[in-house]
Amino acid sequence: MTIDKKKYGSSIFCIDLSSYFNWPSGKITDNFFTDIKDRINKVPKGRQKFWGIDFKLAEEKSKYAILANAKTTASQIVLDRKADYLCFVHQWEQTEEEVNLVPQEGLAVGEYRLKYNDGDTHTQLIRARFEVGISFNESPGPAWLAFPYNMHASLDPAALSGDKYWGWMQQGVQMSKGDYLVYAMPNPHPDKKIVSLEIVGLKKSPIIILGITLYNGTSHPLRHLPRRAYSVEIPKDEYEIESVEVDLGLVTRIERTSAIRDDNWLKKPGTNEETGKEKKVLYLVGLDDAAVTVKLNKDGSREKHKFSLGEAYHNGKSISGNISLNILDKKKQWIHISVIDSSTGKPTPVRIHISGQKGNYIAPYGHHEQINTNWFEDYGADVSVGGRNFAYVPGTFTTDLPVGDIYVEISKGFEYKTVRQKITIKPGQKELKLSIDRWIDLRAKDWVTADTHVHFISPNTAWLEGQAEGVNVVNLLATQLGRLFTNVGDYTGRIGIVEDDTIVYVGTENRNHILGHISMLGTQGLPVYPMCCGGPQEAYFGDPDFMMLADWALENRRKGGLVIRPHYPYCGHTEDPVPIIKGLFDALEINVSTDGDFPLQEWYRYLNCGYRVAVCGGTDKMGAYTDLGWLRTYALLDKESPFSYDNWTEAVRSGRTISTTGPLLDLYVDGKTIGDTIHTGSGGGTVEIHAIAKSFWPLKNLEIIYNGDTVASTDSLKAQSILEIKEKIKIEKSGWLAARCQAGAVLKFGSTSFFDDNVKKLDEMRCAHTSPVYIKCGDTRAFNGPAAQHMLALVEGGVEYLKTIATVFDESSQKRMVKQFKEVQQELKIRLVRESNHSHHHGNGLYHTHGHGMDLGHNH
Repeated sequence: MTIDKKKYGSSIFCIDLSSYFNWPSGKITDNFFTDIKDRINKVPKGRQKFWGIDFKLAEEKSKYAILANAKTTASQIVLDRKADYLCFVHQWEQTEEEVNLVPQEGLAVGEYRLKYNDGDTHTQLIRARFEVGISFNESPGPAWLAFPYNMHASLDPAALSGDKYWGWMQQGVQMSKGDYLVYAMPNPHPDKKIVSLEIVGLKKSPIIILGITLYNGTSHPLRHLPRRAYSVEIPKDEYEIESVEVDLGLVTRIERTSAIRDDNWLKKPGTNEETGKEKKVLYLVGLDDAAVTVKLNKDGSREKHKFSLGEAYHNGKSISGNISLNILDKKKQWIHISVIDSSTGKPTPVRIHISGQKGNYIAPYGHHEQINTNWFEDYGADVSVGGRNFAYVPGTFTTDLPVGDIYVEISKGFEYKTVRQKITIKPGQKELKLSIDRWIDLRAKDWVTADTHVHFISPNTAWLEGQAEGVNVVNLLATQLGRLFTNVGDYTGRIGIVEDDTIVYVGTENRNHILGHISMLGTQGLPVYPMCCGGPQEAYFGDPDFMMLADWALENRRKGGLVIRPHYPYCGHTEDPVPIIKGLFDALEINVSTDGDFPLQEWYRYLNCGYRVAVCGGTDKMGAYTDLGWLRTYALLDKESPFSYDNWTEAVRSGRTISTTGPLLDLYVDGKTIGDTIHTGSGGGTVEIHAIAKSFWPLKNLEIIYNGDTVASTDSLKAQSILEIKEKIKIEKSGWLAARCQAGAVLKFGSTSFFDDNVKKLDEMRCAHTSPVYIKCGDTRAFNGPAAQHMLALVEGGVEYLKTIATVFDESSQKRMVKQFKEVQQELKIRLVRESNHSHHHGNGLYHTHGHGMDLGHNH
């Protein structure tokens, strides 16, 4: 039964052509017709659905096609029915002699003649490249009014399978294919009954028809509505959507949104999405006449509801029982957007999230709706933070937005207030101005921000992301991962990009799977090679141990570079004592998370033995699962020095640094600041501490650390954004003082470890830690026996590794590497005897040497 057109429905009638098939006839010996037969055999037989339209094709019989050319006119096909459109599965098969190098688009190759019950007739010309295809040599492109019979299919780029590659999957579509086309011929007299159809060929090259279907509906059977977002509104959200189908179209994607948008969401800028408020948003394409079937499930109880896509699109919703299909973004329009820094009145790059009321992400044009957070698969300016998708955008950009209410979050690092707004886009609106406000300006006080550790993205993308995150220095590091080399082509041995107070410099991260990792920042001239030594996953199978961290560090120093130990103390944790004790590390890249955390305590062990090394922050960003600069370094420039890469590296070398994931710290000891040294008499004395912590997120506490112990602290009783300590502290021995703090807000950050099989989301506390102010009491220096013994164990482990199972490059290289370990081993043994107040002994006592003797050159 034909459905009333006002209800956006359709009806079809498949014509049985079995009695009209006239080809193949007899034995086929000609290569031309053999090729036609092969192509037809690729088309499925029997009852088929092409572009959502049912066709009745031939079964496996001797004749399965209608052929018409200048010599053969097919029989008249009796229809005796009304139709809005006649749908054909057909093609024009060109003989070699009728392929012309002169373009022949529009060449009449056949006619479809309709005869009506009142005696009227209508003839539809069948033209090359219009209703049927044409040789690539005559017009290299698809038909204009017909599609290959296999409809496009939607692909989920996050679900790789079989022989599919991620890059191709990003198109989100498996293209239609097939030599035979589906063509919908409009009937100029739909209210008249069609008595018959005659197929006429005008050329020697034949028209081949495999199936015919009569279509009645409100729209062209091949003309889809624009893709739009829809929601299924279910009372009390008591059912879960199990599946969705569109009969005359397709589901391009089902998005599980992060959370609905409401006043509560607007009040919590920068925080994680709240679970339990997610919605499924359907992205649908299809005809006005398409039916959308939604299966719902509640504890095993299932319901099926059918909706009209056209009704939902045109009228806003389609209702089935007490459930409706609602369109979320019917009208979209292009808008020029500016994001203004209120402190300057000028546009500024930002990280932006735009969503609809259901939480559906509206990606700015040129950015991914569905962000790929897999390792080394996407290097675009997109990121997923706190359960939300973001795009890095310049201060002005153009995109298409839906008319109506949208929700926006804008972020720009730690010195700007994160903004959440509800905005109404009006019909015809062409411009949208947004703004973001500074709450503090440390750059004006000579502090410079940096991410010491970024991978994979291009220098220009690194610059944009640095600008959007308020990062002044982005260190993009080339590296080796087995057989994979990344960003090597971006390395120049000089500053890459310097623009608008952001510098991008490409260095290298050099790595050994046992000894550890090291970052070569600011290397001038040729890079420090090889980038990796030892075994997998750093180097490749069979690569020898040729360079150790100390070698790489010394070479980078010679090239004017800065040396950072990245993601300290992980990834190897063997050679660290050697370059730290030799003074070859300028800073340790530490995720300063919480008290009692192993990275902090490991750093403290070296400081407690008098080895000076600053702290810094870098993300190890290797994918869109983490935002550039979420862990960053603040470095204080010399007041007489302008901002430059060299002056930034000098500030880091001097130890004037803070590592932070949000809060901002400053520390003064007797008027001196971070990185400075205070001298007292050998008996110590009293110093005056002034520490201050500021944060956009509410602070939890502020602590003063003296030689690893908390000696002063203050806690936030309310949601304070400033905490301060002014206190006098008694100093009894040489060592160090530093400040650290925590904020109360928790955000989700991406795992910095790419060794995990799955990228995990970690809840990291917003926190910060300063580098030390050093205390020198007379001629003494700090020392901690257990810490030194721990270092000695690492050194001895490194020696054993190099002598036993390391892959040797050559004998001289092995001796050189072992010698450097031995030098540090000797120093530690001497200090354990001279400074621990314990005489040395072998065995399992308090200070031992793991069975090795000591040759100190003196009696003991």
